[in-house]
Amino acid sequence: MAAPDQDKRKGKPRIARRLPVRFGTDAKMCGGMATDISEGGLKVECTESFSANSVITVFVQFPRHSVRLRVRVIWCSSASQGGSATMGLALTQPEPQLKRAYGEWLAEVKLAVAETQVSGAVSAAASAATAVAARPEPAARPEVAPAPKAPEPRGPIHRRLGSRQGQSYDALLERTAGGWNLTIVQLPRQLGVGKPDFQEICPDYATAEKTLREFVRTH
Repeated sequence: MAAPDQDKRKGKPRIARRLPVRFGTDAKMCGGMATDISEGGLKVECTESFSANSVITVFVQFPRHSVRLRVRVIWCSSASQGGSATMGLALTQPEPQLKRAYGEWLAEVKLAVAETQVSGAVSAAASAATAVAARPEPAARPEVAPAPKAPEPRGPIHRRLGSRQGQSYDALLERTAGGWNLTIVQLPRQLGVGKPDFQEICPDYATAEKTLREFVRTH
């Protein structure tokens, strides 16, 4: 159903939609299709027509009822071979029934357009939801096995290190039943000092190395 546009001559809304009509006089009635309707008149396509200035009766079949009009033929184009003629018709006087039917028709046009838009939006949303539902789930990433732990040395390990403060240290890492024994003494050794500067048992070799580096960094 098409939306209304404006009659450029009278500024009245017109609707481009084909409605069946019957028109003529008591002596002759013809059939055709109204293709353009306003409150002031209509345009009719037909195989037979009446001459300009003829006053005729028109029955316009709206969706729910028909409206009887008295109109004057304003202009008429002759039918081409195998084609249709066209007549421009103007009401001889205002017709309340046409105005009322015209208003109902406009309401139907707006409702049909709104329903079409809603239906299109619902269909688009349903299609999008179906596409999302059909989308395969991404494959789960395989779990990466942790890197194997490096084997610990057998020991004992003797290290000599220097700190940023200019101190020198002698470190001894010895493997024991409870872990690794870390012993650190400062060089050169002072006479009479037998106790190490640092001693600690670490749970594994990596912890012992880390403890040694931390001691040298802070002393």
